[in-house]
Amino acid sequence: MFPDSLDTGANIEIGYIPGPMAWLVGENLRKYYVKILNTGITGQVHRDRLLLTGDSPLASNNLGKLAAETLLEAVNA
Repeated sequence: MFPDSLDTGANIEIGYIPGPMAWLVGENLRKYYVKILNTGITGQVHRDRLLLTGDSPLASNNLGKLAAETLLEAVNA
């Protein structure tokens, strides 16, 4: 999951998203006491059982590697 900071500010100004988001995913998840681990924009990835997340577009390569490892584990189990 991308941090809320990617859905505000400069990304709107440069056209990455077309305008202000009606709601922010992270903000809403926190209301349900979900602990968000990927808070930066560093390329960090995280695995919780079969849920794989990355913190930003910088995480795409690492997320692909983590997905491949996770799939291989499932096939070889």
